[in-house]
Amino acid sequence: MSMSNRWVDAEFEAIFREHYPRIVRVVRRVLQRDPEAEEVCADIFLRLYKKGPSVAAGGLIGGWLYRTATRASIDALRANQRRGIEEELDGNEFVPLDGDGDSPLADLLRHEHIAEIRGVLAKLKLDRAQLLLLRHSGLSYREIAEAMQLSFNSVGKKLARAEAEFSALYERQQRQSLKRQQLQTAKEGQ
Repeated sequence: MSMSNRWVDAEFEAIFREHYPRIVRVVRRVLQRDPEAEEVCADIFLRLYKKGPSVAAGGLIGGWLYRTATRASIDALRANQRRGIEEELDGNEFVPLDGDGDSPLADLLRHEHIAEIRGVLAKLKLDRAQLLLLRHSGLSYREIAEAMQLSFNSVGKKLARAEAEFSALYERQQRQSLKRQQLQTAKEGQ
């Protein structure tokens, strides 16, 4: 690593090439829009560049990038919700889901489910949402501990709490949605 407060271009490029694909996948999972995910990732790497090599001093550059990416993703998700951006995606912005694309109805239901999950995720405290995002992005407990600057022994407990809070919020949202549907059905039946 460079000892100055400025990156050597080759060092920064190596970090970018190593980490960009994983970081952009994490951001895409949250935002579901390729252009927005790439913009958020560009901002993250610009922040890293401006901060200089001191960020990588302890060898924890991956952790810093994951932590920054999840925070930026959640912030963008919350900003989109405040602006009232709909979850409808154009064909070019569509991030394919796992599966064969059974039918348009199945795809629509999957996207509605994802929108509900993203809505609940945006309501969680930032650290809990980050934990869930990192775990469901495939990081191990050790990698999560590094990224979130936590003790390895506390990751499991914090994840369990985050999952419990997520489940409670999700179930509450589902009950409210069911009540709204029943009300709408009752109004249409009159």
